Amino acid sequence: MGGRLARSARPIPRPRPVGRTGPQSSDDGSSIVEAVVVVPVLMILLLVAVQFALWMHASQVVQLAASEGDRTARSAGGGPAAGLVAARSVATGPGSDVTNATVSFTMLAGDAAWLQVSGRATSVVPGLSFAVSASAVGPVQEFRGSE
Repeated sequence: MGGRLARSARPIPRPRPVGRTGPQSSDDGSSIVEAVVVVPVLMILLLVAVQFALWMHASQVVQLAASEGDRTARSAGGGPAAGLVAARSVATGPGSDVTNATVSFTMLAGDAAWLQVSGRATSVVPGLSFAVSASAVGPVQEFRGSE
């Protein structure tokens, strides 16, 4: 082949220019910017979901406290004091997720008992605090002998 140089089928790669020119260098660092935007949004969404779950749990606990206190107060041998103690023990017991729980009991006309429990759900998001309340009403059970 004499003095001719053999040509290869592959093109010779050109060195990349120094600086930020060309379409290949425009995406440099974009994943970090995306992470800076996406991660805080995901964290906030997670905290809001946890806050919602805590609110739901607190509302269930308050409902249970109201029904348990009302059941105890209306039962034979119970009374208002026993109902208040039972409702407070449920509302402020371990794992209740209710803060500032208040319990009130009222005797209504016609021998009916009304017990109301209210409080606030535990907060994980600063500045967000949701109120929860529940009440239960029912007739007082009493033994009436034959006359």
